[in-house]
Amino acid sequence: MALTRGGNAKTAMRTGYRPELDGVRAICILFTVANHVLGTPRLINGSVGVDIFFALSGWLITWLLIHDTHDGRGAKLASYYIRRVFRIVPLYALTVILYGLAALALGFLTGSDAEILNFRDGLPYFATFNGEYMHQETGTLFGHSWTLGIEEKFYIIWPFIMVFLWNSRLFAVTALASALLSLIWIGQNPELLIRGYAGLSFGAALAVAASQSGRLRVRLQSQKTAWLALVGIAASYIGSLALPHLYLWNVGIAFFAAGLIGNLWLAQGEWLLSRALSMRPLAAAGRLTYAVYLTHVLTMNVVVLILTKLNIAMPWMAVFVLSYAASIAVAYALHRAVEKPLIEIGREIAKRSANRVTVPAFSTIALQSRHLST
Repeated sequence: MALTRGGNAKTAMRTGYRPELDGVRAICILFTVANHVLGTPRLINGSVGVDIFFALSGWLITWLLIHDTHDGRGAKLASYYIRRVFRIVPLYALTVILYGLAALALGFLTGSDAEILNFRDGLPYFATFNGEYMHQETGTLFGHSWTLGIEEKFYIIWPFIMVFLWNSRLFAVTALASALLSLIWIGQNPELLIRGYAGLSFGAALAVAASQSGRLRVRLQSQKTAWLALVGIAASYIGSLALPHLYLWNVGIAFFAAGLIGNLWLAQGEWLLSRALSMRPLAAAGRLTYAVYLTHVLTMNVVVLILTKLNIAMPWMAVFVLSYAASIAVAYALHRAVEKPLIEIGREIAKRSANRVTVPAFSTIALQSRHLST
């Protein structure tokens, strides 16, 4: 579908639920779970799942903020932050408590306080969304929280820059670059920070460019772009297997993933991959991704502990399947009991806030009618 001056251009700018993105999430979390199973074959590089998550988050947050302005509503920053807090913090806080209880239980069962001390040392980082700044040997039970720390800083800094500083482009870019470099500089593990912020930046930059160029939107919608993105992801993945210590392969995956995400968003189910990713079971699993990501290591430890107590030895694939199935069950319960109700509460509070507080729209980034055919 090509963009024209008429309805197609307007349609491409609409926001709304995209089940294909949940399909992407569902596939990515499989890699993440596999990454934490002992004995996973070398051909499975589970670390790449989060790189695609970063690109997806960068595109999605940026596009939705731009769309708010395009519709004339303005970027209601207070409402945005309220929704983010209620979507992320309650389930995250509960998960930290669960991991703390797990550390206590492990200490009781093993007679060692090693896990308790490890969790205690990591708690200041967990509690403040700064898991990416922990030493590698600290807080290992919830070590995967590093991605959430990076995303939270992006969720806070980037919308603020878009809303308040974007009219001064040079200042905005300088402020963003300075913030990112500072966050990377103080880190113990710059590899993780570079991967995270690069992926988020790729998605965000592409969303900004696509919002301003109808020609780019046309190219992003084409199947050719999607195939090129898939080939790029596959090539980078193969490179990560051949040279596993070179993390730039992960950055490459995020780069090409941004193009794929842009295609899926704009094409809106017009080709086979998009329709496949939109299948109900896959999309339903994708909606549980946040809860699965938070709890899968805890759930996996319980599965392994039970198997060990029963003296049952299983290959990595069986452990993976059991751990993933258990994680889905736990995530579904948490989604229904905690995540979904709190998201709805956040939306209601944000809606009331939006009626009271509206900040000026970032007009220079909004899509003007003269851009629709450029």
